[in-house]
Amino acid sequence: MDTNIKNKNKDIDWSRYGLGSETAQRVRANTSGFVDLSSNFDYSIGGHQASGANELFAEEQGDVPWWKSNFFISQPVLFGTWDGVFTSCLINIFGVIVFLRSGWIVAEAGIFSAVLIVLSTVFIALISVLSAVGICERCRIESGGVYFVIAHVLGSRFGGSLGLLYCFGQAVGCALNVLGFGESMAELIGLGNSIWSVRFIAGAAVLLLGVINVAGVKWVIKLQFILLIILLLAGLDFMVGSLTHTDLEHGVEGWLSNNLKLNMWSNYSPGSSWFIVFGVFFPTITGILSGINMSGDLKAPSTNIPNGSLAAISTGTFLYLVFVIFLGATCTRSYLMTDYTIAAKVSASSVLLLAGLYVSSMSSCLGAMYGTPRVLQSVALENVIPGIGILGTGRGPNKVPLYSMSVVASVTLIFILIGEINMLAPIVTMPFLLTYASIDYAYFALAQTFDIQHQREQRFHKPRVMSSSIDSEESDLDRLFPERTRHKTLRGESSSGSPSSPEDNETTPIALKTHIHSKPKNWYSNLCNRWLSLFGAVLKILIMFLVNWVYAMVCIMVVFFVWLYIGTANPAVKPGLASEFRLLKWIKILFLRCLGRVYDYEQIVVTPVHPGLNVTSSQLNEDNEDFANRRRYHQSATVHGHMVNIDD
Repeated sequence: MDTNIKNKNKDIDWSRYGLGSETAQRVRANTSGFVDLSSNFDYSIGGHQASGANELFAEEQGDVPWWKSNFFISQPVLFGTWDGVFTSCLINIFGVIVFLRSGWIVAEAGIFSAVLIVLSTVFIALISVLSAVGICERCRIESGGVYFVIAHVLGSRFGGSLGLLYCFGQAVGCALNVLGFGESMAELIGLGNSIWSVRFIAGAAVLLLGVINVAGVKWVIKLQFILLIILLLAGLDFMVGSLTHTDLEHGVEGWLSNNLKLNMWSNYSPGSSWFIVFGVFFPTITGILSGINMSGDLKAPSTNIPNGSLAAISTGTFLYLVFVIFLGATCTRSYLMTDYTIAAKVSASSVLLLAGLYVSSMSSCLGAMYGTPRVLQSVALENVIPGIGILGTGRGPNKVPLYSMSVVASVTLIFILIGEINMLAPIVTMPFLLTYASIDYAYFALAQTFDIQHQREQRFHKPRVMSSSIDSEESDLDRLFPERTRHKTLRGESSSGSPSSPEDNETTPIALKTHIHSKPKNWYSNLCNRWLSLFGAVLKILIMFLVNWVYAMVCIMVVFFVWLYIGTANPAVKPGLASEFRLLKWIKILFLRCLGRVYDYEQIVVTPVHPGLNVTSSQLNEDNEDFANRRRYHQSATVHGHMVNIDD
């Protein structure tokens, strides 16, 4: 009898009860936004056939082999601060340049200038991180990463042009990292003198990482944890080795030598300078916004991104300084200049440090190949740039962008075939500097726009106690000016001006949603300063021209032409939250204020009533057949009333 009951339950067609269609609709509804994973999902034996609550994903997954269901993702995966943001950021900023070019940087710039280069690089990147954190705090954040941040604040036109440039810089940066991997691998197997061997190994690495990304974000995160552990062990191995042994044959003389004093000051080779060395080192820090690129796969982006990014940049700065100071104090300048793998000779176990070198190359490329296609996918899905809509296609619950990934991999392979590390580093620097400068300006414009909106809302401020004769007028004004309703809602008032109650919510009109929030009171909120962001934007543009003015002009012109093309081909793109703020107008007002001139005025629209003059109204659509079908409009005039200081 028990067997018959089991067979009967097994043969039940649950679709007859509507379970299949409902869950399919829920899947389709949840693919575009954040997914609530608070409920528990159970799998039957084998792991691929859904049962019980997990029937939510049964229709998409179906009955597939166990190896496919365990390797590919069957449901959306969301991550937190440490597994999603901190890990992604740290493995992207602790890259191949730290292992292969730290010694060369010390040999060229000296320990003092090298430390200054590291701190300057971190400071420049930190301003952009704080600007991005401020944007995440004060407005909503969705999938799309850097593109969404810029487009949401400055508008889709700026977001599309700068998003493409950012994707290009990430692809070239990926080529730079895998070239470092190919260079070290070729030297290990005795083919270091063959440039085509280096390029072949680098190209094979790109294809392998592409396959891992196709498998899904879950496997990317799992692999990143393993790579991060190896990286941290390699850094620890380097520190221990510098204290325990020497290698005079390869220029490693230890801490007791006089190298700390000899390598303190710069000794630039012909054609080199402080800014050239800075341009080579700067791509190390360009992955600091990798956590923002994962915004669509995070549980709480507004809190995960700030905590994870700031923790990663602090850890990365410590590791940068360790490599620069330890190499300068233990090695001779001549070997630092010529031996790019001297860090492996300083370490206690060269095998472990070489493993860290390989991991840093692969992990940086892995992070770039994960985040960059999603930025490109977001640009395509917004229909900002005509002709690239196919790049928005995604596969699986996490919408893996296969076509965008193919484009990024193709650009990476092209630059692998034509470049080398020292040549690609300045090319990578320019797109990132311009993109980060735009993020800095975006936060400044967002804060200024909030002030403009707040000042406008203050005009509707009124006492809470009002007579019944004015209530009707107030209700009419609420309909004309929605800002009044929003302002009173924020103050906890009802439409009549008195404090709101639960009963009022049933009759009070729905207020407009707040798009820009005031600055919250988190431990890092005070670090987000609009004037610091404006200074960072100007500083990054200046550094672009100091590093290489030709590359800087090319990047700016490319962004301008794409911006012009978007405005011509798709003029109906949505504006950003900071569209009310005008930089040129703000500069003009600031200039007039410095001259002591009156600049503030309020625009008032009134009816054309003149004292002492009788005016009669006439309706043209009754007297003239040409205007009979046209709507009636009220005539109005514009009067500019200057704001006067009463104290004067």
